[in-house]
Amino acid sequence: MLAVFWIFSFALFTNHYAIRNNMRWLLGSRRYKAEVLAQSAPPNGELKRVEWDGWGFPGAGNTYVYLVFDPTDSLAAAAKKHEPGKFDGISGKVLRVSRLEDRWYAVLFYTGQTWDAPNQPRALSITIPTAIPR
Repeated sequence: MLAVFWIFSFALFTNHYAIRNNMRWLLGSRRYKAEVLAQSAPPNGELKRVEWDGWGFPGAGNTYVYLVFDPTDSLAAAAKKHEPGKFDGISGKVLRVSRLEDRWYAVLFYTGQTWDAPNQPRALSITIPTAIPR
C-alpha cells in the first residue's frame, strides 16, 4: 500500500503543471474563451491572450503563464515537441507551450519575463546594512 502511495505521489508531483492546467481548463474554459475572444486583434500579428496563471517568490522573480488563442493552430508543433523556443505570434522565447484543445494553448514564459517584456532581465535587489544599529 505504501508503494502505491509513493507512485501516486510521484506521478502527481511530476505532472502537477499539466494536471493543474487541464483541471482549470475543464472547469473554466467557457469564461476564459469569452474573455480572450472579446479582445480586439493585437498589433504586429501577435496572438490573443490573457494571463492564465503565475507564481513567484521574493528575490527570485515571477513566472507567468498565458492562455493563448491561435486561430491557425500554428502552435501545435511547439506543443508536441515540449521544447523551449521562439514561436510566431508570441513575443520572446518561451519555456513551454501546452495544448489545451484545438487552437487553445497555455504558454509558460521564463521566470522574470512577461509577454510585454520578454527580454527584460530579472532584477534582484538586495540591501545589506553596513552597520548594525544599537
